[in-house]
Amino acid sequence: VDSMTKPQLQQAVNLRIGRIEQALKLLEIDGAVARDGSRFRRTPAPWVQDEARIERVKAARRAELAQMQAYMTHEGCLMEYLVALLDDPTATRCGRCARCVGRGLPHEVDPDLVAAAISFLRRDLRTIAPRLQWPAGAVVGLSGRITPPNQPGMALCVYGDAGWGREVQRGREVDAAFSGEVVAAAGRAIRERWHPDPAPTWVTAVPSAVRAVGAGPAGPGPVVGFARALADRLGLPYVACLTVRDGDPPQAMMQNSVQQLRNVHRKLAIEGDAVPSGPVLLVDDLVDSRWTLTVAGWLLATHGSGPVHPFALATASARD
Repeated sequence: VDSMTKPQLQQAVNLRIGRIEQALKLLEIDGAVARDGSRFRRTPAPWVQDEARIERVKAARRAELAQMQAYMTHEGCLMEYLVALLDDPTATRCGRCARCVGRGLPHEVDPDLVAAAISFLRRDLRTIAPRLQWPAGAVVGLSGRITPPNQPGMALCVYGDAGWGREVQRGREVDAAFSGEVVAAAGRAIRERWHPDPAPTWVTAVPSAVRAVGAGPAGPGPVVGFARALADRLGLPYVACLTVRDGDPPQAMMQNSVQQLRNVHRKLAIEGDAVPSGPVLLVDDLVDSRWTLTVAGWLLATHGSGPVHPFALATASARD
């Protein structure tokens, strides 16, 4: 191959598209790569990574971090400190900053305000937008529009936030089970605020504790346990349909859509009970790239389910 496009590079290397673009820009500047329209090719120019420059940049960033840390504990005039860092010989006390006037931000917060903020965050559901297009070249036979796509989904919180996010984090990382409070909160959110339409008639989940495909249904795990409890609370049957093959790299290690889709497509399968035909609530604990929910929903739909409504306990970040 004498040249590649960005999508082809995503197929070849497990890097985010932003990192690929940064690398291409640097290599173009150094003359090691040339652009031909949307394609990039290696030039005959030799190229060696400039380790000395990298060390200089790292040293500068460490020095900046030390300056910011010193600013936080500086007891003199804050403006004078900043101006002096800019090598201004006229740096003097400003008479207006918190250090000069002796009034900083309070160190204590009104507990009623904290409680109100937490209550607000616990009402802030996050939309899970459905993916509509398969990335080109990722999996043979999957191209163009996703048919059928998932319905717009919902997440209870942002992972680790002060609403339900810390409860979810503790259940995922410490307790290996999600509390009854989280189950109750999820049930209320679905019934009272989300109202998925058409209403789900059954519930399933992406298993978290796995066995190899072909070795029977996946064993119980935190997500399955939560989904079963949620189904009971909603008065719906839980049906185990999805299995996850063990041994592949964690999905979190995959850095772009091509690699993420390939990884989850290798792992997920339909197995166990027959897929019911009604609309389904598809449950997972954490959503980031959305490819796990996308492939799981596509498998369910192509095996006979009705519309798929994804529900996650948390999004990995506050990005919509």
